[in-house]
Order: sequence, then structure tokens, then C-alpha cells
Amino acid sequence: MKINLVGQPYADSSNLYHFMNSGCHDLRYTKLSIATAWAKQSGLMRIENHLLDFRNRGGQVTCVLGISEGGATRQGLHLAHKVCDESYVLHDAGRTFHPKVYLFTGPENWSLFTGSNNLTAGGVFWNYEAALEASGSYEDPQDADLVRQIQDWFDALLGDAEICKPLNLDVIKQLIESPQYRIGDEIRMRSRHVRKRKEEESLFGRSAKGKHRDPLRGAKESDIPAVKEMDLPAFEDEPARPREILVHSWFKKMSRSDAQHPTGINSKATGNLKLAQANHPIDQKRYFRHSFFSDLEWVVAKKTPRGVQEKAAVSFEVLIGTKKLGDYDLVIDHAAYRIAGQGNVPTWLHWGEALGAYLKAQDHTNDYVTIEKFEDGSYRLTISTDPVGEIRDTKELA
Repeated sequence: MKINLVGQPYADSSNLYHFMNSGCHDLRYTKLSIATAWAKQSGLMRIENHLLDFRNRGGQVTCVLGISEGGATRQGLHLAHKVCDESYVLHDAGRTFHPKVYLFTGPENWSLFTGSNNLTAGGVFWNYEAALEASGSYEDPQDADLVRQIQDWFDALLGDAEICKPLNLDVIKQLIESPQYRIGDEIRMRSRHVRKRKEEESLFGRSAKGKHRDPLRGAKESDIPAVKEMDLPAFEDEPARPREILVHSWFKKMSRSDAQHPTGINSKATGNLKLAQANHPIDQKRYFRHSFFSDLEWVVAKKTPRGVQEKAAVSFEVLIGTKKLGDYDLVIDHAAYRIAGQGNVPTWLHWGEALGAYLKAQDHTNDYVTIEKFEDGSYRLTISTDPVGEIRDTKELA
């Protein structure tokens, strides 16, 4: 067995692109098995021709992809479906599918690449990644045992039918349409990342060490084998703005008061949703004002002998189930003095006139309200029979 460290992106080391290019054109190999947390068009398009060459000479490509943590994209799913003989998507609620394993096998030889590299542009050649590249033959019993273990692991993934589904156009459609899964859009992501780079502060400079050249650098647009937006099926009921990376998420089962259907005959609708702890690992006295909605423009609404009340405007994309109700400009207010008298809930979301009227006309008592913030600064509010996704926060909860 031969083992090498892959220290991407340095020019004196190999990278995932070189491994895939070499393996696809090595006549000793007849099968490629891939398991990766995320596959994006940006990565797959750089190795697409190599994968197609491998298949055209009789090789078989099988891939298992994850969709956790907002890392999957619509373009990546479509391109994976196109370039692989068999493709699968694996998702286990509450757990993250996070492997990066690439295995070429043939009648006598094998080659393995495993480390931190996803099938993204960063994972293929651009990012700082670390991996081990190993190769050998079945003549060595230890080599043969290692390959057998890896193949058994792949068989275990593919055989877990409840969480591993064949990737086809219908499944891709369902993943894109469902608010439960965060399937990004690379066309939107590229423009945002360009703006973000321009805004970065210059605390750090650029590495002086040589790096590998982008395999598509200098290629004409017509030469780049990518799935463009016009190639995607025109799905009905497609979300207007596919989201990217989820930053904050919170949900709560709505009481009659939250749903604007108070029980008493003389009781009036409150007009608001109290942003409580709701069994989440947060300090609700600070979380919504100082983390979830910290980047809004907060202003002093009023001053009282008990303290100050602040408010901020926020625009939500509102969904009822999977159907978009519309975009609503709502108000969040925060008053620390409520902590003693309002069940330790100082931050309230006000439904507003239009959304409040909808809630009074449609009883959503005991349904769940989920609010989410995405990395691009957008917000979504969903009312459904079940919570949307899982709580995931990349910033401080307190």
C-alpha cells in the first residue's frame, strides 16, 4: 500500500482534481464510488469531462450526496444526476451526513482519497484541505481487507432505504420545493460572494506560496460543462427565492393567543407573537434582540419610568406549509422591563394588519410557527403542522 498526504492547495502537493483526473483515465479502474457531504456545480463542472470519459470507456460512477447544513445546491443535484450512473441523496434527521470518500476499484487495483474535500470548487482545488491518498492491489491481504471494509460501508449506506433515496428529477423537485430542506442556488450565491469579498477587511494578506491553477481558468463560457439556470426543469410552485445558508432558526407551537384566536368571548386578539424560549437552548431575554435580529436598525419607540422600548422593521417571506403567502413587513419590539411581568419574554413580533387579518380568518392554533434567518440577511416565517428543519445557530445563542 502506498499512502501520501494531500496538502491542498499548494502547488507542490496533489489535490482532489488531480486524483479524479488520474483515476478516471487509468485503465486499471472500472468503478468509482463517491460519498460526500455536498456536491455543487462549481466542483462537478471541473471534473465532468473526466467522469464522462470514465463512463464512456465502460466505467461505472456511483455517488451518495448529503444535503445537510444548507450545503447542497439545485445545480449540484442536477449535475450529479447527469454525470453519475447511479446517484443517491442521504439525509438522516438530526444527524449530518459529512463524509468525503472517493474510491476507484478495478479487477486487481484500487485507489482511495479521503479527507476534508467536498465536491465543490473549494474542495476540488481551491480551499485549504487535508486528505490521505492511498493505493494498492488485492494481492496484499491488508489492502484487500481495507477495500472490503470501505465497500461494506458503501453497501450499508445504500441499503438504509429510509434515509438513502435514489436521486432523480422527482426527488430533486421535492427537495427544492420543500422548506424543510435548504437547497441553495449557485447563481445567486456567486453574486453575493463577489460583493462579500469586496467588503472584506485587509487584516490578512495573500499567501506567497504557489498554488494550483483553476482547471477552468481561461476557458470560454461555451466550453464550461455546467448546468445553467435555463437547463433546469420549470417546476410548478417553485420557491421564488431559494435560500442558501441558514444562520438562525426558532420555532414554537402556537397557542390560541399566538394564533389570534383567544378563548374568552370578551378577549381581544393580541396582535403579536411572544418570542419565548420554547424549549430551545437559548436565553430568550437576549437572544432575539442581540443575536437573531441584531443587525436590524433598532430605534427607541418610547421611554417609560420602567425603561426603554425599542423596535425594528423586518421583512419576512411568509409561507403557509409549502405555499408562499407573500412578503410582509413586520415589526419586532424589545423591552427589557417586560421580563418581570410577561413571563420573561421581552421580545415580541407584531403580526401587522394584513397578516393579522389572515390569522383571524384561518385558525392555526396548535400549528407551528418557524422563523429563520439566512446568511444573505433575508428572513422567512413559516406556519405549518410541523416545525421546519432543526434549530441551527452559527452565532452565540445567549
